[in-house]
Amino acid sequence: MTTFEETRARFREAVSGPAEDVPLARAALVIAQSEYPSLDLDAYDRRLQDMADTLAHQLGRDPERQTPTFVVRGINRYLYRELGFRGNSEFYDDPRNLYLNEVLSERLGIPITLAILYAEVCQRVGLDVRPVGLPGHVICRYTPAGVTDETDTLLIDVFNFGRLLTPRDCQVLLRNIFGARVPFKEHYLASLSPRQVIQRLLHNLKAGYLQRGDEDRAARVIDLLIAMFPWDLDEIRDRGMLRERLGEVDSALRDLEEYVRFRAGARDIQTVTEAVRSLRRHRGDGPR
Repeated sequence: MTTFEETRARFREAVSGPAEDVPLARAALVIAQSEYPSLDLDAYDRRLQDMADTLAHQLGRDPERQTPTFVVRGINRYLYRELGFRGNSEFYDDPRNLYLNEVLSERLGIPITLAILYAEVCQRVGLDVRPVGLPGHVICRYTPAGVTDETDTLLIDVFNFGRLLTPRDCQVLLRNIFGARVPFKEHYLASLSPRQVIQRLLHNLKAGYLQRGDEDRAARVIDLLIAMFPWDLDEIRDRGMLRERLGEVDSALRDLEEYVRFRAGARDIQTVTEAVRSLRRHRGDGPR
């Protein structure tokens, strides 16, 4: 069984390189290990490789010689029809949808984890498939070999059985999720780096646990975010406020004092400063 400290160190190592070089599936599995300490990372990596080997066999020796649509249909047939992966519409907000081991075992996920799975398996086959950060609904983009114009790439809705999308479809999808509150912008269709995907995955986990009132797990997720971005003062503040509510006085003070030191002009500085004073009184430091 792996301790959280060991998992955090492993995660820090996984995400420490250049943004594009972060091993996406491996980092996602290490995140899962923070919730499932007995998780065998190598066993799940072998499962992904077995899937990639099978897909490569089905697509043939040189899939890039086929039409892009033919290739995507082959991927979808294997992942959705044969293996039975699908979007978990019924229990969309279940945090287990965000853990890649659960997605691989239950064959259920939400857009971001299905995008990680889809991209990882395809990349192991040699196909340039990457997650795309559409707000509220991560999708994937397949860029065929030799293609340099994004208009010749394919957008794939991994949550809905790999259906192909046009930019107009993406605008409609965004409107269906957010209404008119979030106007569509071209950069929403930009591919995400592996580090950006992992950051978004952790933000989703954090929000999910906070919504459920699970402050202990939320604080643990923030620990991973800070392992990836050590100077993210907003996360340091959030962790400090959570630790205050959890009664972890010393660690809460360290976080909140750091925030006050470097964010003296922040809008919430008065609230955070008062929290620091309260923690000091609780610890018996007296007024300062």
